[in-house]
Amino acid sequence: ALLNIDGTRNQVFVFGGVTFGYSSNIFSEATGRGDYNLDANAGVELRRRAGIIAVNATFQVDYQRFSKYTEENSLNPRLQVEFRKSTGRTTGALTLKAFREGRSDSAVDVRTNSWNFPLGLSLKYPVNDKYYFTSTTDYLRRRYNDNSALADLTDCSEGLDLFYVYTSKLDLVGGYRVRVTTTSSGDDSTDHWFNLGATGGLFAKLNGTVRLGYQLRHATGATAENFTHLNALAGLSWPVTRKLTLSGQLSRDFNTIATGASIDSTIATLNATYAYNRRLELESGVTWGRNDFLGHDQLARVDDFFTWDVTARYKFNEHLNVGATYSYFRNWSTFSFSDFDRQSITFDIASRY
Repeated sequence: ALLNIDGTRNQVFVFGGVTFGYSSNIFSEATGRGDYNLDANAGVELRRRAGIIAVNATFQVDYQRFSKYTEENSLNPRLQVEFRKSTGRTTGALTLKAFREGRSDSAVDVRTNSWNFPLGLSLKYPVNDKYYFTSTTDYLRRRYNDNSALADLTDCSEGLDLFYVYTSKLDLVGGYRVRVTTTSSGDDSTDHWFNLGATGGLFAKLNGTVRLGYQLRHATGATAENFTHLNALAGLSWPVTRKLTLSGQLSRDFNTIATGASIDSTIATLNATYAYNRRLELESGVTWGRNDFLGHDQLARVDDFFTWDVTARYKFNEHLNVGATYSYFRNWSTFSFSDFDRQSITFDIASRY
């Protein structure tokens, strides 16, 4: 820590970084307009560990600058505050965030700029030695800047889960989540998700969480229809050796994109991390996904996409590290304007005290 007050009960950290890069398609569309960019960030983190409530607060400013398309330059502040209780019968965390974000959105084929205000509350209550409940409440308010074609979004969800301690390493779970989404375009929806799964040590060296379920979306507005699917949510990790770790993620869910339309989204990711030594780390990942645009007003659009990336990161010490990343993205779409590929390369340096 840069500053310790009252031992380690109150700590102050500062951090910053700079990234130089090039992307061959910054707008995620068929015309393929590329540009060089510079991203810089700086911030401060406060940690308080006095009393029964731990507090983490982070304030960060990100600056993004393009060489040719300067109208896409942006200054993006970010604030996050977390209150966490880890002692007593009921434990949990309350997280408050506010941030501005500029990014390339392949679902709508433009760069979007938005203000985002997420809130999250997670609680855990043990009934006895074998059973415990968890509750996950999430809220998101997203407002797009200077683009009347995009739909502002408000998303509220509540998830309740009952866990059963099957063994000392494995818990079984059954849950239900309801999610209500409203947009400024009038394309609203309500989701119901029923699921069963397991979390912890699934096999000898395979750890993670797997859930299988059934989901229903009731959409109103321009897409006044009902949609259902069988879905999955999984995150797995396998330490193959002391140096090599494999991890995978799988998800299928209904989502609402920036135009207010509903999509059935499936994503599968596989990552490998290799610690060459205590300073040098190599990482590579592949992702496949499909976005099925739902509703009679979506022109039967289906997107399949593939991503591959590789990263090398070198740590000089606990305060300074540098990295380089190459990534390739390919989107196959039944909508010709959304059929594109993108290559990008970045070099970054980051420091934390």
